[in-house]
Amino acid sequence: MTTRPDSLADAHVLRHAITIGPEGTQDRVELGIAEETPLTLIFNEFHVHAVMMITPLDLHDFVLGFMLTEKIIARPSDLISCHFDRHDDQLSAHIRIPGTDFSRLIRRGQRLMTGGSSCGLCGVRTLDDAATTPPELPTHCIPVQAIRRALSALAGQQVLNQKVRMVHAAAWASPDGMIHYLREDVGRHNALDKLIGILSQSPRDPGQGFCLLTSRCSFDMVEKALTLGISTLVSISSPTDRAIRIAQHADMTLIGNARPERLTIFCGAHRLVKPASIEMISA
Repeated sequence: MTTRPDSLADAHVLRHAITIGPEGTQDRVELGIAEETPLTLIFNEFHVHAVMMITPLDLHDFVLGFMLTEKIIARPSDLISCHFDRHDDQLSAHIRIPGTDFSRLIRRGQRLMTGGSSCGLCGVRTLDDAATTPPELPTHCIPVQAIRRALSALAGQQVLNQKVRMVHAAAWASPDGMIHYLREDVGRHNALDKLIGILSQSPRDPGQGFCLLTSRCSFDMVEKALTLGISTLVSISSPTDRAIRIAQHADMTLIGNARPERLTIFCGAHRLVKPASIEMISA
């Protein structure tokens, strides 16, 4: 195994959260959460080609692999140099490549192409292009049992996934836990975009229910949900730390590691209705 030049400490943080168990038991836990950092790719000191969201680990490997798969260079030796700068919580990769490769890249233009199924920022030039101004979210309460009910029903309503076993789903449920809309796609961003599309035409208020995701909850999934005023986001996976910070800033309720028997609340616990016999732990 080759030595990894970056520190694992830069790739994750520790976060406190609240777990609600099957009998309503509540515990405070400390979890390792993956970092999610924007990396701006700058070629030959002035050409900003793309902003990619990345775990800040093995950065040089990523840059080299990206250039090879994007056919920016033909072989690893064509990379003249690469160094990284950090400003606040953003990274920049300053990359030098030969003039012929650079001329071809300039003719191609910025990376304003259709994004792949795992990338939510493939077409933006700066992180500000993707940022959402947090709306004022409703402060209604959602019963924990309603979230459990929706999670139990989720797999049964994924009709495409029952056939292919390979697609993501995004769903919206009312405060009683009934799923009213569900959309599926091979791309997790696409599934959420589809759900937002149908919700935008619905007479129901998106902020009064909650959204379920069968996928990883990166910050751009939180941003997408906020565009429609969704106040509670439930994901079967852990959110990234940037996702948590954005949700906290917007006063969104963010729940991860979600299963019918156990939920982990990362922020916004005030929206959950607790059983009468249990005192909600302050997050």
